[in-house]
Amino acid sequence: MTFELTDELVDSIISALENQDQQFAVDASSGVLIDKKEIECDEDVYYELPSWSSADGFNLMERFVNSLHSPMARNDLLTVLRSGRGVFRGFKDVLRSYPEVEKKWHYFKNKQLINYVNQWYNLLRETWGLETLDCEIEETDELLHDDFIFNPYDYTCDSAEILEHLDTVAKDSCSEYPEEVGLALADLWKSKADAELNKNASGFVCRSYSKDFAGCVIFAPCLKNAPKTVLLTSFFVQKKYRGLGIGRELFELALAELKGRHFKWVLVADTMIPESVTPLLLRSGFKPIGSGYIADLFAE
Repeated sequence: MTFELTDELVDSIISALENQDQQFAVDASSGVLIDKKEIECDEDVYYELPSWSSADGFNLMERFVNSLHSPMARNDLLTVLRSGRGVFRGFKDVLRSYPEVEKKWHYFKNKQLINYVNQWYNLLRETWGLETLDCEIEETDELLHDDFIFNPYDYTCDSAEILEHLDTVAKDSCSEYPEEVGLALADLWKSKADAELNKNASGFVCRSYSKDFAGCVIFAPCLKNAPKTVLLTSFFVQKKYRGLGIGRELFELALAELKGRHFKWVLVADTMIPESVTPLLLRSGFKPIGSGYIADLFAE
């Protein structure tokens, strides 16, 4: 006897897999789960659920942490995973300190478990002589917009806050240099942004729904004799929000806006360009020029 794998049944199976105190089976005649103690699985009417142990749960957490690009959250979660005891409780406790990462974890876990259940169901369909279903869940960026707001740059509302956070980011980024040199580079970075962060600048600012500043990307027009060229003046994401895709989204929004306004050239001519930004520039079509980068927004 076959049964349909409905969304409701998938949710029930996932809950059952995570329940280590009770075992369930699928009743194909009703399409619902029943206590395994009450029946004998015969793979005809009653189907045993795929196995899922605490070791599988640990491996899932480990895969998530290894895929995570948020440095602070990743280090804290790795410490928990290596502690050897109270791992599951400690994992949840750490995630509470990083709400955005916590939401990303629940999305990751749910996606992996849904795919796991779908694979098990396709194996059953093969035994029934039926074609397998394409049920793989694709990645999506919608999660980012569920947690963050991306608004166009507003000089009156945003300039002071950007400079405030830029001071911290600049000092942190330049801390690897000898003390006096690092402070000089940080001041140079901030003063350059301050001079160009005016009413003519444009870009996007990202904040969480609790209004916490997360990052920004700001461009300024170049000289009057170069009306189709803009200069990247500020681009950073606060440390605790890095690795969530905010920088990429800010950049994509800004470049689309500039192209829509018929700018052609985008220059990056900062004194110091962090190595972490270089891959994003290259993926976005920028090419090295001198000690900076340039992009042609209308290049094919």
